[in-house]
Amino acid sequence: MKALDGISINSKISLIVAGLIMMTFFAVQTCIVFGVCEPTLFLAKFGWGCVVFFMPPFFKVVYEFIQNKEKIKEDLFAKNIFLEHAAKIIRHDMHSGINTYLPRGIKSLKRRISEQQIQDLKIQSPLQLIEDGLHHAQKVYSGVYEFTNLVKQNVQMSKQSYNIKNILEDYLRLTAYKNQVLLDDNLPTELEVNEPLFCTAIDNLIRNGLKYNDSPTKWVKIYQEGSYHKGSYIIIQDNGRGINQKDFEELSKPYVRKEGQKESGSGLGLNICNAIIEEHGFEIFVEKVYKNEEFLKQELDKLEEKIAWQPNSYIYNRERVEDEAKKNEYKGFLQVKRGGNTPKLFVQWIPSHLKTVVGTKIKIKIGNND
Repeated sequence: MKALDGISINSKISLIVAGLIMMTFFAVQTCIVFGVCEPTLFLAKFGWGCVVFFMPPFFKVVYEFIQNKEKIKEDLFAKNIFLEHAAKIIRHDMHSGINTYLPRGIKSLKRRISEQQIQDLKIQSPLQLIEDGLHHAQKVYSGVYEFTNLVKQNVQMSKQSYNIKNILEDYLRLTAYKNQVLLDDNLPTELEVNEPLFCTAIDNLIRNGLKYNDSPTKWVKIYQEGSYHKGSYIIIQDNGRGINQKDFEELSKPYVRKEGQKESGSGLGLNICNAIIEEHGFEIFVEKVYKNEEFLKQELDKLEEKIAWQPNSYIYNRERVEDEAKKNEYKGFLQVKRGGNTPKLFVQWIPSHLKTVVGTKIKIKIGNND
């Protein structure tokens, strides 16, 4: 049993003995209460004997628990010294290289080389890569800085008011998947967050939405729902495999990953992401997204783009397809097939008793429900 992990054999035996003694005691008392046996001096002495014999094994378990707690505290204290030292190196020594020497070196180099020389030497791309790499390193460093800052005792996470769309655009600017992320204009323009940590958390949710996704065209949409005083949420929605609240809570535990998962990972991403969101005072709610009117509309819009090239090759009535899908609560799928003796393609809705999962909707509660 996981609940008994870390407890010695002697303590486990003591715990079992203590449990058996108390079960015997309660059994005797139950018999007396329900009149199965008469209360006698022997039973009274037996009851007190159970209580007395219960004490030694019980206190042995408690004693070991206190000892283990003290040992864990000592280990954590020792490790925290190393962690604080590592944080100091990162915060001070890495800062010099990333935010001082490298930027100065690049500026000095660009002052000494003219635009014509850059073109003649064909080093525009290498210079741009160096600058983009530095920008990325600075972003990563600022996140690491904020993480290591929280290692200190009694430190409050620093927050400022930011335009969420602007900071996410800047954070995603150099990523390979920036074009797969749709940022809505209705995102909060003044939200108190720690920029590096908040962007790190959202980026983790974005990457998960794209990574665990079998759709031919992968995307993640980020927008706001509701108003601040009535309950406001930042939504991170994808068209991936879909998980629910229970799955999310389980996968948010350290080093936990789904069995048989082909994608690589450490099992720490969601745990760190969840910790950052909670540190901001926000809450996360997760639900699967099933095929609905919006998704059917998107499918039909894509289909009509194809039909526009060969309109005479299809037999298609959009209104009939939408009515059939709605009647079946969008349980089913869109089918295009060749029918009968005609060379034309028929477009129809095929009903199913199963709901079709089309993604995940992660809701980060940032406002009140007053």
